[in-house]
Formats: sequence, C-alpha cells, structure tokens
Amino acid sequence: MKIDLHLHTNVSSPCSLIDPRHLIEQAKYAGLDGICVTEHDEIRGAEVAAELGRERSFPVYRGVEIYTEFGDMLVYGLYRNAPGWKTPFEDLLAWSREAGAVIVPAHSCRVSGELERVHGPERADWLLRNVDAVETHNGGCTPEGNAAAAELALRYDLPGIGGSDAHHIFQVGRCYTVFDNDINSDEDLVAAIMAGRCHGSYATR
Repeated sequence: MKIDLHLHTNVSSPCSLIDPRHLIEQAKYAGLDGICVTEHDEIRGAEVAAELGRERSFPVYRGVEIYTEFGDMLVYGLYRNAPGWKTPFEDLLAWSREAGAVIVPAHSCRVSGELERVHGPERADWLLRNVDAVETHNGGCTPEGNAAAAELALRYDLPGIGGSDAHHIFQVGRCYTVFDNDINSDEDLVAAIMAGRCHGSYATR
C-alpha cells in the first residue's frame, strides 16, 4: 500500500490551503491507496478528514505533528492536541509510550548533519534512541537532506517513512510510505511502522 503519511489541511493547520475534500480527490488522482492527516498540534483536522474518507470509501488515517524542543514530531496512535506551543519531548514520549503510539522526527535533515549541529551529538543521539522511525522521504526537503535522514535511519536501525508534507494541493503524494501489508486501521498503521514493515519512497509519476 502507498500511503502519504504527512499532510496538512485548512481545518486545523492555518499554514495549509488544502480543503480535506479536495485532498481525498487529489490523493486518488495521485494513485495513493490512503493518506494520513497530521495537523500542527491538533487532532481535529485528522478527525474531519477521516470522516470524509469513510463517506467516500477512501482510507484516511489520523496522526498529529507536535512541535517540541527537538523540532516537529510526527506521532501516530496519539489522538490528542498538544497542550501548548512547544511540548517538552519527554512529555510527548511518556504520553506516546502509554498510548502505544509511535514518534517520528519530521524533516529532521533539511541539510546533512542538522540534528547534531543544532542539538549537539549527545542530545541528538538520545533523541534517535527514543523515537520509532525517521522520515527519510519528505516532499519539502532536498534529496541531500532526505539522504542524510536515510543515513540516520540506517545508523540507528530505524524504519523509514515518507510523506509529502503538503500544504498545497499539487504537493500531495510527492513522497509517501510503502507498506508491506494492507493497512485497514490506525492500529494497523502504528503496528506496521513499529515493526518496520514499511519504507519511504518518492512519487514515481
């Protein structure tokens, strides 16, 4: 299955111009098998899109992108809003472990060496030992940045995922995640990422 795991709509992300109804139609046109809406710090947009997906018989999964002192984290399996502008990563980690959710640093390498340079080698190492995957294919990053993220995933033996990070309709599906098995629920999606039964990819058309 090909699922774009990083998308924003105008329901809960003021920086996005994408209407969720148009998002679903564009995802079908792009040849995706499903999408996951990951609004900034809020779950409502994902809930709205998931309901529209049910009405249109198209799989829409729920995630959230939460801003921390380590940058943005994509979280799957945690269905709550962030409590404020910058969530302490250790709080997010505790909530996610309690909920059985997975944490994935979003666009962690817009340029090579970014994590270590910004946070220092020790803190970057601690972060990567406490997340569940790495976004190796982000539609807004350069190929060099994505290659650096893939190198981190390899170094820390973490699965890679892909998402367009779309804020405009034409960006939908430019990167996505390929899952080895069918994904029929949010729980399936979380389990597949946790087990590493997926990999990030660039769009082929």
